[in-house]
Order: sequence, then C-alpha cells, then structure tokens
Amino acid sequence: MGDIFLGNWAEDYIEKYGVDYPFRGCEELFADVDLVVGNLESPITEGGEIFPKDFNLKSPPGCQEGLFAANICAVNLANNHIMDYGLTGLNATLSALDSSNIKYFGAGLNRKTALKEASFTIKGQSFAFIGFSATFPEEFWATDSTPGTAFPWDEDIREVIPRLAGVYDVVVVSFHWSAEKLEFPKDYQVDLAHLCAELGADLIVGHHPHIAQGVELYGDVPIFYSLGNFAFASYSESARIGLVAVVDFQGGKAVCSKAVPLNVYNAEVNFQPHPLPEKARAEYFPYLFNLSLELNQNPIVITEEGEIRLKLYIPEPEQAGIKEYRR
Repeated sequence: MGDIFLGNWAEDYIEKYGVDYPFRGCEELFADVDLVVGNLESPITEGGEIFPKDFNLKSPPGCQEGLFAANICAVNLANNHIMDYGLTGLNATLSALDSSNIKYFGAGLNRKTALKEASFTIKGQSFAFIGFSATFPEEFWATDSTPGTAFPWDEDIREVIPRLAGVYDVVVVSFHWSAEKLEFPKDYQVDLAHLCAELGADLIVGHHPHIAQGVELYGDVPIFYSLGNFAFASYSESARIGLVAVVDFQGGKAVCSKAVPLNVYNAEVNFQPHPLPEKARAEYFPYLFNLSLELNQNPIVITEEGEIRLKLYIPEPEQAGIKEYRR
C-alpha cells in the first residue's frame, strides 16, 4: 500500500476507536494475502530534533500496534519525513517497530544499514524488500557515517539488486520519488524502474505523489509507479483514490498483478480507507488504463477485477465474457 501517516487529525479517531481503526476498512483484503507492506511516512515518536522544513510529521507511540493488528509485516522507511525528528525520532521508530515484530527497510543509522533488506520466506519462496528515497531534503540521505534514508545512487542500485537476486527468489524495490500531485511518472522514474528490473528486481512500487500514477508490465515485472495514499492524516482535496497492489508469485515470478482502488478521501472516510464499490471501481479502471497507456511497450488490458495483463495473454471478450479496458 502507499503512504501511511497516523498523526495529526487521525490521532483523535485512533484514540477514540482503537489503534487498528485506520485499517478496519481493508480487513478482508489484508487477511486474504500472505504479506502486507506499506510506506510509513512519519517517525513514531513523542519528539526529537525538529528538522527545519515546512511540514514535520510524527505519529504517536503505540500506533505500530495498529500496523501489527492489520497484518502489516514490514514498512518502507525511505521517504522525506522519516528523519523529521532527527536521530531521536528514527531510533524511537525502529524501537517501536521492533516491539511489534514489524520489519523495516530503506533507512538506518548509516548508508550500509539503510540498504539492508527485510526478508521473508513464504510458502517456499524467499523475498527481499529494499527501499530508496529520491526526495529532498538531501540532509535525510544516509552516508557512511550519518543516519537517514537510502538514496538510489547508481553504484548502490547496481550492487545491491543483483546481489539480492542471487540470494532470494523475489526482490521487491520500493521507491519514494516523483512529485506531489503528479499523475505521470517522470523520465527518471521510468529509467530507474527499468534498470532495477533488468538487474533482477521482480516487483517495483512507488509512492510520494499522494495520488496514483500508471502501471507497467516490463517483461514479467510489474511496476506500480505510485500507489498514492493509504491512511494519511490530511484533508487533501487531491488525494481521493489510492491503490493497493496485490501480486501473486510462483516460482519467484509475478504471475498475477491486481490494482485494488481505495477511497482515501478523508472528508468521506475519516482516515479509514475502503475499497471502492463495484460501480466506482468500474469507472476508475479506464482512468488508470489511460494513465498507463504510454508506459507500456506492449499493449495491456485491465480487467473489471483490476487484473493487469498483457493483451497477448487474454482471450477475446466475446469468447471469455470478460469486460476489459485495453489499448
């Protein structure tokens, strides 16, 4: 899933209804999969050294228990807010996640630990998750001697991904990139995603724009350029629909990729995202298809269930009875 921020206006709802409140609308969705991963867009801390910037985000201690209750097993920390409260905030976040047995990746006490993967073995397949933030401020990027996020330096991309691909069946790369409210990925996003796929990544997901961007099938590698928001404590008029990427793997390769659109418009859902009802979902998929059209070298289809396929692999609709949106 995309961006998670449980402070600010969401705190009153969590205090009133419980730490798992933001995730209850997706209970069935998350219970039906083996592993749930999201982007934790703020430190979990009571305070720390405030970095001078326009917006500093933090979520209250204890909210990690809500992540755990929702079956969230790992979070990406490579983003432009995880260091908002300095090393104190980062350390508090790592301790909070450790206390709930939630793994993390994308940030650390130095460059080496920020590049360290979170790993799982599920039904005989081994998975590695790594995260990179291409967003400012530059002071948040980890160095050999300072804490922060993993920046996608070319040398790190070219070293880490092939190494992990030689050890794990599935390598998932998470990127915090692009620009807020941008519908289409920037050229560097496409270049980075393709490079990662060529080096051995099996799934690439992005976030930061707070809205969804298009999807691409690059060979057999699904690329979700931006999932948009999940539970994010703001009343943005732009952030109305976010995506959950549901990907099935067999033999270390993605065999089925779906986009599940959510209502994340907080004026309606009050920081508790819900999957779109059938009619709204059917209206959304042509929009997602249009966002994706020019990203795909080979024609794709998006079925009425949100499955993303190459056109080559789908029967004609009059034969299969499948409503589809296609190039």
